[in-house]
Amino acid sequence: MTRRVDGYALGTFSDGSGSFAGLVAGDRVLRLDGAGTVRDLLDDWEAKRDELPELAAALSNGGGIPLAELTVQAPVEPRQIIQAGANYRSHVAEIVLSSRDVDDTRSDEELRRDAERMMDDKARTGSPFFFSGLPAAICGPDDDVLLPAESSQVDWEVELTAVIGKTAHRVPRERAMEHVAGFTVCNDVSARDLQFPAEHRPLGGDWIRAKNRPTFLPTGPFIVPTEQLADYRELEITLDLNGERKQSDVAANLLFDVEALVSAVSTATTLRPGDLILTGSPAGNGGKWQRWLQPGDVLEAGISGIGVQRNTCVPEPR
Repeated sequence: MTRRVDGYALGTFSDGSGSFAGLVAGDRVLRLDGAGTVRDLLDDWEAKRDELPELAAALSNGGGIPLAELTVQAPVEPRQIIQAGANYRSHVAEIVLSSRDVDDTRSDEELRRDAERMMDDKARTGSPFFFSGLPAAICGPDDDVLLPAESSQVDWEVELTAVIGKTAHRVPRERAMEHVAGFTVCNDVSARDLQFPAEHRPLGGDWIRAKNRPTFLPTGPFIVPTEQLADYRELEITLDLNGERKQSDVAANLLFDVEALVSAVSTATTLRPGDLILTGSPAGNGGKWQRWLQPGDVLEAGISGIGVQRNTCVPEPR
């Protein structure tokens, strides 16, 4: 697909002979041969980030390689993937409405108001819900998504994703953004009928079988540094299925914002450069629509200012 970057961003690309880290500005890419991988660059982010504006300026004079001639791969190989669940107000309200007890006589509007009060209380006094992902699930922003034969209820969840640029452990909220290098797009694909199997339900969800299959985490196209985005809360987050809008929200509606997530995760573990924190998904996944992915479906997950993925669903080879 045709892409163009306002300002500049980082990515991983292939020219057919191998993969390389690159800086993309407009529709041109500069090879960063001396930097190693994007994760290597993030390991030295404090020193390297100041060099990027000058390098990007060189591309405005026609340097580099046309983006259209390259394959865009997932922008980084993280050591860890941390995912926040039920972290959009719209999604939580949707869950409350869809899981009402049969004898609950409240109207939808009453349920929504009660859900809003519950979310306000949780944001004030509670904590985010996290689970971990596997880097092996990552695929590129244009790769096929493989649908496993053992699932008939695979769906989607577009998510704003923070990319760590500085080691973080027990970071206070007010310093959390110092540890975020930038943002990218992830699509948390899930096999819902494998997530809570009856035999394992007392132990919780089966996150490996449901969410960590090969290609179940399309990532990219690029990492846009924080200084290239005015305010991440204003970013528009959308997902289209075969051209039909299924998800739409803004990051301002996160129940726990990026600062809260980074602080909470860093209290539980040590975050390293290149690690990903998926911030949660808005309402409108497959369960809401009772529409599950089929071979031939095309997913377009995008975030304003960052970019768009375009993944086609195909049967997993057996």
